[in-house]
Amino acid sequence: MRVITTLSKGYQITLPSALRKALKLESGDEIVLEQCRDGILLKKALTREEKVRRSFAELAKWRESLPDEVKENIKKHAGWTVNQYHEYYDNLPETKTYLEEKYGVKTA
Repeated sequence: MRVITTLSKGYQITLPSALRKALKLESGDEIVLEQCRDGILLKKALTREEKVRRSFAELAKWRESLPDEVKENIKKHAGWTVNQYHEYYDNLPETKTYLEEKYGVKTA
């Protein structure tokens, strides 16, 4: 679709109704103007909900790419508070050994 519009004195444009309908734009919608080699690309921006959905989809895809050992650790710690997490790791023998060797801290 080719649309011609005029730039106002305030450097604003009005999108003709055919273009607004084609992009399903409504008042208050955000649009993206992207400079391309051949000109400008105009597209409807993602809504907040679409951005959240996309983020969760990318997170799910990333989680699937993790090694099985990491997935097991995630399941093991699911629902833990930060304090529970720190208490668990602070009481591991490896942590105690590390603190003693690195900082000379004696742990009970």
